[in-house]
Amino acid sequence: MYTEYQPCGLLSAYIDKYWVFKGKTELGTYFKILPDGCCDFIFSIGDTAQCVGTNQPVMQPYRCFFVGPMTTFSELVTNTPSVHMLGVRFHPCGLTAFCKPPLSEFTNQRISSNDLTLLFTDSFAESLCEAQTLQQQICLIERFLIHRLKDNYEIDPQIPFAVQQINRSKGRLPILQLMDEICICQRHFERKFKAYTGYTPKEYSRIMKFRNTIDLLKNCVPDNLLTIAVEAGYYDLSHFNKEIRQLSGNTPASFLSIPIPEDVLLTYLE
Repeated sequence: MYTEYQPCGLLSAYIDKYWVFKGKTELGTYFKILPDGCCDFIFSIGDTAQCVGTNQPVMQPYRCFFVGPMTTFSELVTNTPSVHMLGVRFHPCGLTAFCKPPLSEFTNQRISSNDLTLLFTDSFAESLCEAQTLQQQICLIERFLIHRLKDNYEIDPQIPFAVQQINRSKGRLPILQLMDEICICQRHFERKFKAYTGYTPKEYSRIMKFRNTIDLLKNCVPDNLLTIAVEAGYYDLSHFNKEIRQLSGNTPASFLSIPIPEDVLLTYLE
């Protein structure tokens, strides 16, 4: 139902992966989507799962939608017997190479290309749907993006470096220590970081710590939760439980026994 594909070498610095969510579903099935620091363009090749909540766009077939950086979990619900979506997931800072608007304007937003064209248009989505195979669809996307790289917008290299340092520390690097490594004004750094990624450095670190915690929980036994909390960098079990609940909508223990198919969806589907 859910599969991933890697981008070509030239685009791997900007794109994390392509993903496809396709198959039959039970009406009314809910999926929780966890924040991961990235943002996605989603092409509705056929029917789609709908976002839960008010003021969310209806994801119509043969259209393109942008899902901005998320600071907490969200939910999708299936209201059709089958679903077919193709996604392009950009690395933090990756989308900045292709378009100018700061990502901070789109944090926790889902936007139809009918309302705002950031990169792809509905006409591009329609041509994508006309392609006969997934390989042809990905080829169309990559040709388009490589062409757009000719207008490559300049990226301050200090921000991708900061993202890399936070990732390496799994969200545990103190922001003041990060500032010492970058050697720029904190206010200037935080403004650029948020424009490029959609997050403040503190928010992004929080999400990376959370992602690492989920990975640790998947290989943990129930009586080791305190050990996981300490290893992940949380002060105590109370803080640990609160953070996991706020970012995932679930208790830490719920990640100890997630079935593999749902686990894949919880981890990767945007």
